[in-house]
Amino acid sequence: GTMLVEELSPPADPNWNPVIREPTYKPPPSEQQTQWLPRDAPTPGGWVAPDERPPMPPVWQSPQPHPAWQPPPPPPRPAKKQSQGLAIASMVTGILGLVMGCFGPLPGVVAVALGWLALAQIKRTPETSGGKPLAIIGIVSGALTIVFYGLFLLWMIAAGVFGSF
Repeated sequence: GTMLVEELSPPADPNWNPVIREPTYKPPPSEQQTQWLPRDAPTPGGWVAPDERPPMPPVWQSPQPHPAWQPPPPPPRPAKKQSQGLAIASMVTGILGLVMGCFGPLPGVVAVALGWLALAQIKRTPETSGGKPLAIIGIVSGALTIVFYGLFLLWMIAAGVFGSF
């Protein structure tokens, strides 16, 4: 639309009040001239301003490839239990008692005692203690050592009582 223009020239009449006077409005001419005319068509290969270029069709792009299949991550592993020192000592003592006969049944007794202590600790704190199979191996090998020396003692007594076998 056309802006309303109010002329505020000094009045010729000293009693003139601009508030009472109405603004003058000039209607636009019936045919208004165009302010902007497009240029002539550019010559082929000639330079055209970016704002005067026709819109570019969208450039085709291939669809994004799907990411390669990745196997799901493994479930979190529980905290590794530490092997119990008593269980290891029981197993080593029991095996040495079977192999080395010079100490008699003493390694077997120690192996059984350490194995029972290790199993008691494992039962009391299963979340932090481990080595149950080692303790069982120690108890079994210690018991075999004790049984072997018990049979050996009985054989010696029988040999003494009944004579030589």
